[in-house]
Amino acid sequence: MNRIRTSARALVIRDGRLLVIRYRDARGEWFTTPGGGQAHREGLERALVREVEEETGARVRVGPLRFVREVMEGPHTLRLPPGFHQIEFYFACEVEGELDPAAFCAAPDAHQVCVEWRSVGELRRLAFFPQSLLEAIERGQEFGYLGVS
Repeated sequence: MNRIRTSARALVIRDGRLLVIRYRDARGEWFTTPGGGQAHREGLERALVREVEEETGARVRVGPLRFVREVMEGPHTLRLPPGFHQIEFYFACEVEGELDPAAFCAAPDAHQVCVEWRSVGELRRLAFFPQSLLEAIERGQEFGYLGVS
């Protein structure tokens, strides 16, 4: 039975830079915001706090929901397993205390290389997922549906 996975993602912007995770596998490098899958009977905000801490070592204060995106496996999604279908919820977040990205390059997740601060302009030239998030940020969009990709 196929099911839809839900994922909570952190949108952390500081000094014009977005907090991202760099990944690497046999096909190359890619970037995305911290966050991940929601467990059964776990609220989205709790899932987000847990995932960000696991991936970055930082605690976050979860703010308002900003964006929703739907992801489905298809010919345009080379890194997704067959039948993959996920709904992503992007929340504005603030890091509590200091975050030292260089101190957290221990790769706690499969293929994770590092935690980095990157500008939207830099991410536009890299394999960042989803590009629709960068477009929304560039437009100054405060909230909305980022579509299906």
